[in-house]
Amino acid sequence: MSDFEVINHRLDTAEADIKILYKKVNDVTLSQVTSNTKLDSMLLTLGEMKESIETLKKRPSWLWDRVVVALIGAICGVLVNTFLA
Repeated sequence: MSDFEVINHRLDTAEADIKILYKKVNDVTLSQVTSNTKLDSMLLTLGEMKESIETLKKRPSWLWDRVVVALIGAICGVLVNTFLA
């Protein structure tokens, strides 16, 4: 084999190896993009869930406040009726 053939063979081998390496790196990059997209979606869902939980935490106290206001109104109504009657 001449030097030219040896160098040409090594160059062909190197080009093939670079193509394989490029494909692997490209596949990893695409996989990372997919993972990032899924993670972003999960983070959005988590944020929405936190908002829903906060709303649910506030709701019982809001309902309790309405019950207390209704009871105070009823007691005041009874007292006013008692004094007027």
